[in-house]
Amino acid sequence: MSYNIRRSYARDQLRKQMIAREEPCHICGMPIDYSLPSGDPMSFEMDEVVPVSRLPLEQRRAAACDPANVKASHRICNQKRGNKMMSELKGSALPIVRTRLW
Repeated sequence: MSYNIRRSYARDQLRKQMIAREEPCHICGMPIDYSLPSGDPMSFEMDEVVPVSRLPLEQRRAAACDPANVKASHRICNQKRGNKMMSELKGSALPIVRTRLW
């Protein structure tokens, strides 16, 4: 039987705590609109500092629910980052967030 480590009660509780704190995106530093629907590019997503896909199987479940390993991000920032470490990103890999609508 398969098990999705990102779908658990502990992870849901961590998500609620993060939404309550309303922290900015840890990748681009811009504020996150927590009221946006989940599919929106600028909506909130939980980003793993050390992606669980890079960890041994026995460590993945703990890392996915560890508050020290999960940070707030925009969906688009998280998608652009993929499973890279922050140190592996080049400046051009980060999305350009526009603060002004034209």
